[in-house]
Amino acid sequence: MKFSLKSVALLSLAVIISSLLACQPSEQDDSSTAEADSSTTGDGDAYSPYHNIPDAKYVGAKDCKTCHQKEFDEWKQSDHHRAMEPANAKTVLGDFNDVDFVHFEHRWRFYKKGEEFWVNAEDENGKRQDYKIDYTFGFFPLQQYLIPFPGGRYQALQVCWDSRPKEDGGQRWYHLYPDEEVPPADVLHWTRRHFNWNFMCADCHSTNLRKNFDVASDSYDTQWSEMNVSCEACHGPASEHLKWAAHPQNSSGTASEDHNSLSDDAVKNYLKSKGLVVTLKEPEPGVWSINPESGQPQRTPPLKSNVQVESCARCHAHRRPLQSKFVAGQSFLDTHNPSVLRDLLYHPDGQINEEVYVYGSFIQSKMHHAGVRCSDCHNPHTMKLQAQGNALCVRCHLADKYNSPKHHFHQLDSTGARCVECHMPTKTYMGVDARRDHSLRIPRPDLSKKLGSPNACSQCHQDKDLDWAIETFEERWGKSGLRNAHYGELLAAGRQGGTTGMEKLIALATDKSFPDIVRATALAEFARQPSTQQSLNTISQQLQDPNPLVREQAIFALESTAPAQRLSLIRNMLNDPIRAVRVETARLLSSSKSQLEADEQSAWDRAAEEFIAAQMAMSDRAAGHLRLALFYSDLGQSKKAEAAYRDAIRIEPEAIPPRINLAEMLYQQGRIEESGKTFAAAITADPSNGVAHEALARYYIRSKQYEQGLAELKLAAQLMPEHASTQYFLGVALNSMGQFDEALPALQKAHQLDARNTEYLIGLTTICRDAGKTELALSYVAKLIALDPQSQSYRQLEAQLKAGSR
Repeated sequence: MKFSLKSVALLSLAVIISSLLACQPSEQDDSSTAEADSSTTGDGDAYSPYHNIPDAKYVGAKDCKTCHQKEFDEWKQSDHHRAMEPANAKTVLGDFNDVDFVHFEHRWRFYKKGEEFWVNAEDENGKRQDYKIDYTFGFFPLQQYLIPFPGGRYQALQVCWDSRPKEDGGQRWYHLYPDEEVPPADVLHWTRRHFNWNFMCADCHSTNLRKNFDVASDSYDTQWSEMNVSCEACHGPASEHLKWAAHPQNSSGTASEDHNSLSDDAVKNYLKSKGLVVTLKEPEPGVWSINPESGQPQRTPPLKSNVQVESCARCHAHRRPLQSKFVAGQSFLDTHNPSVLRDLLYHPDGQINEEVYVYGSFIQSKMHHAGVRCSDCHNPHTMKLQAQGNALCVRCHLADKYNSPKHHFHQLDSTGARCVECHMPTKTYMGVDARRDHSLRIPRPDLSKKLGSPNACSQCHQDKDLDWAIETFEERWGKSGLRNAHYGELLAAGRQGGTTGMEKLIALATDKSFPDIVRATALAEFARQPSTQQSLNTISQQLQDPNPLVREQAIFALESTAPAQRLSLIRNMLNDPIRAVRVETARLLSSSKSQLEADEQSAWDRAAEEFIAAQMAMSDRAAGHLRLALFYSDLGQSKKAEAAYRDAIRIEPEAIPPRINLAEMLYQQGRIEESGKTFAAAITADPSNGVAHEALARYYIRSKQYEQGLAELKLAAQLMPEHASTQYFLGVALNSMGQFDEALPALQKAHQLDARNTEYLIGLTTICRDAGKTELALSYVAKLIALDPQSQSYRQLEAQLKAGSR
C-alpha cells in the first residue's frame, strides 16, 4: 500500500492519509482490452469472446480429458499442473533427511515422520515448534512449503528449496532474504501476514478459489474446485460445455432438448459459445507473414479480441481484485484493476523493477500492438516455448536479417547472439527466479545515463562502463539508432513537476502512438500536481478514450481537484461498461452524491456497491477497510467510517494509516483525549514509523504543546531523512518558534529533495525575506521564475524584494 500524509497550515493541521495510494497458424487462444473485444465477424454480428452461461459449474480436468487427451497430457507437463500439490514423496523436492539450515543464527531442521514431511522452526514468538508440511507450492526454479495455522491460514516458509540443477547453484536450501535477519517480531517473518498463502498466493495457484475470509472472526475457510491451475482456470466452468459436447446435434446448429426452455437469443449464444463462458480461440485462424512494404511480420487476419492476454493477465499482472470471487467470462478490468507504470514498481522507461510479473511490460511492447499473443510464443498447455533459442523469433522475423552478426554483432551461437539477451533482459526475483522483461525493447544505454534505468548491454558487459556501452551502440547503429525521445524521458520530466513537467505529461497522455498503459500512467501523475485548465481539458478528452485503463486513470487524475470539478467531468462515467471505471467514479463522486440527479443517484448506488465489493475482496488486509473508511467519510457516514477504521486496525494491527486517520477523525469530532491516545498508539504499534511520529507532532502542535510537538517532529525527520514534506514541516515549525538558524537547513533540505516544488521555494523566499536575508530570498524567487517564467506573482514578488533592498 502506498499512502501520503497531507497537511494544511501549521497550527490548524488536518492529517489525511490517502490509500494507494511465418509463424504457424495461431489457432490456440486469444488477446488487448475489454472494449477491443467488440469487432464484427463475417456475418455482421459484433464479436465478443465472453458469453453469458448462467448455469455453468466447475467439473474438473478429469472430465476435460475425455475429449481433449492431447491437451490434457500437455498440461500435465506444465508448471500450472504442479502449482500446488499435497506434500508426499512424489511431489516434495527438498532434502528432508534431518537437514539443518541456519540463517543469522535462526535454525530450521527439515525431517520426516514416516511418510510425512516436517520442519522445526521458530514461531512468531521465537519459540521452536514442529510443523507438518501439508502442501508443496511451486516446482521450478524453487519450491516452497505450506504449513497449516489456526483460523484456516496457511503460511509459506521463507526457507525454500532451490530446485535448479546443482551445477547451476541449485539443490540446496536458501532463505528469501539472504542478506538480512528476519527475526520473529519482524513483519516479514514467515509466520506473519506477508507470507500468508490465503491472501498472497492462493488465488493464482488453484482453480475456482474462494478465499472465504470472515471479517468478524478474522479467519478463512478457503476452498477450491481443484488444487492446481487446471483447464477451467483459463477456460472457465465447463459443465454446460460437457452437455453441448454430449449432443451431436449441437455441432449441426440445433440446441439439445435440455435447452428447449431457452429463448432464441439464448440458444444462439449457447450454440455459438459451445457452452463455454469464454472463447479463447479466434473466430478465424491467424497466420504471420512478412509485410513486403515494412519487412516486418504481420498477422492475417488481425485479432478480433484481446481475450487471451486478458485471461493470462488475471494472474500474470500486478493488480488488485474487484470481486471477492473471480467470475469467469468477464474482461480483465471487470475483475481486476491493474497497476500502471508507477515509479515504485517500474523503472522510468517502463522496464520491470519490483515483482510486477508480465502483463504491464508486455502491453508496452510493439509485439502486443501488432497482435502477438501469449500462445504465439508459449504453448498454452505445457507453458513451454514453441521453439528454443532464436528459432522462436525467426518463426516470424526474417532470419537472414536478424539472426546474423550484421544485426547483433556477436558470434553466432554465443550468449550475445540470442535475441532475448538484448530484447528481454532478466531480473532475478525470490533469489533464484530470473524473469524476462516482456516489453521486448531495443537496448537504450543512453537512457541508463539519463534516467538511471538498466540496459541489456551493461547487464552482460559488466566489465565495461556505461560510456563504453553508449559509444559502442552509436558505432554499430549510429546516433539515429537511439531514436527520438523515449516515453520514459517524458514521464521522468513530467514527474519533476512545474509547468514544463505538466506539459510533458499532457503530451504523453494525448499521443496515441504511445502504449495505452503509458498514457494511463501519465494521467495518474496528474493527481500529484496542481491542476490547470489545460490538464483538466486533457482529462476531459481522455475520459472518452476507447481504452478502459486510460479512462480509469483519467478519473483518478481528478483525485486532488475540488468535488464540484469532479462532478462536472465524470458524472456520466457511472454508466461506463467497465467495472474498474465505474468503481473509481463512485469513489471520486462520493462527496458529491447529493448533487446527482435521481437517475444518476441510482447509477451511483450500483457503482458504490461494486466499490464496496472491491474493498471487501481485500478485507483480510487493512487497505480494503481503509478505503471503505475514506469512502464513508466522504459520504458523511462517520459511524461506518469509524467502524471500518477499527476493522482495519483489528485485522492488521501493525498498519499505521488507519490508526492515524481514525485519530484525526476523532480529533475533528471533538474527542480530543481519545484522539491523542490513538495517535500515540500508532507509535506503540511501530516505534520506527516516521509518519506516526509526524502525526503525533501535529496533534501536539494543534493542542499548543509546542515543545512536545517539535520533539516528535525532529524524530520524524530523523526517521524519514528523504521525506521532503517532513523536512519542510520541521523547518516551518522551527521558524514559527523563532529558530530561523535551525529552520533554514531543514527548509533547504526539503528543496534539495524536491527541487521543483514551488511551495517549498515560496516558503524559503518568504522566511528568508522576513529574516532580513534578502539576497537569499532573491535566489529562491529566481528559481521560482525559472520554473514558471509566465507567473506574474513570482515577478511581483521579485520586484518587491528588490525594492525593499534599496
